[in-house]
This record gives sequence, structure tokens and C-alpha cells, in this order.
Amino acid sequence: MHNPPETPQALHLLYEPAGFICAFRFEDSCAHQMKWNEVIDHRPAAPEFTWLHVKTADVKIQQWMEHHSGVPEHITEFLLSNDTHPGLHMTADSVYGTLTDMKMEIGDTGTEKGALHFYLDRTRLLTLRTQPLCSTNLLRQKVLDGAGFDNTMDLFAELLRCLADGFNARLDSLNDKVDDIEFSVLSDRRSEDRAELGSIRRQLAELRRFIVPERRILSQFNRLRPSWVPSEALEDLTHALDELNELHSTVEALYERAKLLQEEIASQMSEQMNRNLMALSVLTALLMPATLVSGIFGMNVAGLPGLHDEASFWMVMSVMAGLGVATVAFLKWMKIW
Repeated sequence: MHNPPETPQALHLLYEPAGFICAFRFEDSCAHQMKWNEVIDHRPAAPEFTWLHVKTADVKIQQWMEHHSGVPEHITEFLLSNDTHPGLHMTADSVYGTLTDMKMEIGDTGTEKGALHFYLDRTRLLTLRTQPLCSTNLLRQKVLDGAGFDNTMDLFAELLRCLADGFNARLDSLNDKVDDIEFSVLSDRRSEDRAELGSIRRQLAELRRFIVPERRILSQFNRLRPSWVPSEALEDLTHALDELNELHSTVEALYERAKLLQEEIASQMSEQMNRNLMALSVLTALLMPATLVSGIFGMNVAGLPGLHDEASFWMVMSVMAGLGVATVAFLKWMKIW
């Protein structure tokens, strides 16, 4: 039951803080949205459970976490910290930690990461973040659309699916770009593909750094199998982890594909450079005899033949043309050109 606050500090908390995002109470698999004044001192009793999602930067949220949430002090300190490293911690009747997620509305230039702190026990799920994240936004939309959950672990497993969906959306976008670049490379059309592939590989490498630690810590969670979690919910968690494992395989395959395309572009550029050097070398060889003849007859010294003969110019031009034809024949015979 909700108990009215009596202290001045609690009265101050009655006003909805800016850091309050959403709260839901789940009863008989149905979600009921809660207002802030219902959240303040609410203590759910099994089988009822709640989900509260807040921003950590708000002072009122920090005060509520410290004095009214009922979360142990050392866990509250962790949840309100700025630690962004993925991690998982367990107590006898709860689980808490940090997940890495992608921030919303970051455009196509990067995959900036954000940290999602969470606390999970038998009757509630608390999620805290500093900036909007994809996973919690997707989960909130699903709950508002009428999705039902039987316990907190079911809800947490759905959060992991939403996390995978956010990564999948980014991977689909990168995959489309790689498809376009692959067609362009095979058609030999675009010169900027190599730089774009470099950007894609950097984003994929960053995604891999997000996913690998989370797979490790969540697999540890699944192996420990807390006693307070129903076995059916643990199976649901296993399926959610399978999606993260598939996601890791997709990242690796797309990274290798981008790497091979970048190597193909480098090979094409090398071949083009070799062709250009060959053409330049052939042109130099063709002009060399003519340059030699013109250099000799361009010397301003006495005794040069043909200075007073009108036909000498055409004779010299004929010699230069003949030497050019002879050079081409020599290159053909040597199979250089």
C-alpha cells in the first residue's frame, strides 16, 4: 500500500521529478502505468512486480534511491555511479549490473555507446540511464502496446531482446551499405568506397566491443541460475542470450565481408596504378628515339647535315616515325605491350 510521506524531504519528492521516465505495475501479466506519487513508497508483493525507469542525473531521483527505494546502500551507490563498463553482480536475492547500449538519434556517423544500470529482484526491475537508449525505449513501447510478462526475469529477458533488436537495426543499416559498396566495387564505379568501408569497419569493431562483454557476463548469469528465478524464466533468458550470440556471429561475418571488400578495392587500385605506370612507360619508350633525334638536330653547332636542304626536315621526321614503329615492334616482340 502507498503510505503518504511525512518528512519535508519526502514531501519535496511528491512532485514528479524531471528524471522520472516511466513506471509500470504488472499484475496477472497485465501492465498498469503508474504515476510518480504511486511509485514513491510502493512495495510490490509477489506475484505482483514493477518496472521503474529513471534518469540518474536528477537530484530528486538520487534522493529517492538513497532514502525511499529500499535498495541496499552499496547497490544504490553503484546504480548512481558513472561506471560504464559492462558488469554483473549477484546477491542472495537480487542481481544488478551495467549493460552497454546504443544511444538514440546518433545518426549514421558512429555507434556512440551508453550505459544502462539495472537492479533486478523477485518483485521489481529498476533501470537507470543518463541519456536516451534504444533498448529501454523499445521495451517501454512494447509494454504500452500491451505486452504481458509473468515475472521480473521475463521482463528482463525482453529487455535483452530489445537490446539485440537495437544492435540488429544498426547492423541492418551497415549491411545495406556493404551491399551497395559491393555492387559498386564489382562495377568499378565509385572511388570513395574504400573510405566508407573503413568507417563501417570501425563501427563494426565498436559494436563487437559492446556485444562481447555482455555475452560473457550474461552467460555467467545464466550459469549461476539464481534460486529465486523460476525455471521457465531462466529458459526465456537462455533464448534471449541465443539472440545475442547470433548477433555476435552476424557482426563477425559482416566485419570479414567489409574487410574483404576493402582488400578488393585496394587490389583494384593497385591494378589501376600498374596499368597507368605501364601506359606511362610505353609512352616514354615511344618518345625516347624521337627525343634523341630531335636533341641531336637541335644542337646549335657547325657541321649539322641538312641545314640548307629543304627536304632534310621530312627526312628527319621519317627517321623519327620509323624509330617509333621499330620501338612498338620491339615492345610487341618482348611481350611488354
